[in-house]
Amino acid sequence: MLLCLKDTFSKSASSRSCAAQKRCKMSDRAEKRRRKKRREMLRWVRSLLIAVAVALCIKMFLLDFIRIAGVSMNDTLVTGDVVLATKFDYWFSSPQRGDIVLISVPGREGTFVKRVIGLPGDEVIIQGDSTFINRAYYDEPFVSNEAREDFIVVLGENEYLVLGDNRYSSHDGRDSDIGLLPESAFKGRVRCIVSPFSRFGGV
Repeated sequence: MLLCLKDTFSKSASSRSCAAQKRCKMSDRAEKRRRKKRREMLRWVRSLLIAVAVALCIKMFLLDFIRIAGVSMNDTLVTGDVVLATKFDYWFSSPQRGDIVLISVPGREGTFVKRVIGLPGDEVIIQGDSTFINRAYYDEPFVSNEAREDFIVVLGENEYLVLGDNRYSSHDGRDSDIGLLPESAFKGRVRCIVSPFSRFGGV
């Protein structure tokens, strides 16, 4: 009888020991799963932060998307167009005639989209729907209508003339509050229309 009790007690103790070991193993597995989830979450958060940082750097220094508002660049760019602009074009080179550019104007908020027409040293004459640069006719197939008035200017060193393609309605370098701009005013170059899809393409 005593032997039987000892055997029963031994089996019971062994059973409790096995159960404890199982619970310990289950606890270890649960802890490993929690650690794995934490590592995955940290990796996800780190990847998200890196992606946000890269996107901000790209927007600040390389690319930007601009929604067109107003009629000054009709019919090349119209209200509602979303354009892609590159910001690095003028880090190592100067604006060129015909470039559609992003400009900032001293004393005015925001960024404006215009086209470069006059370069340093140029004489620019606008008469009706005709433009002459250094006394030579300058073909402008992008201009949608004739100018609101005749205009003549001689540009000095580091002076650029920017105009809208809608010469009748554009507020641009012909107006005293914009005037001739220094190269530092150029913040990027418009490359293409990205929206709406029906107007997608280079400019």
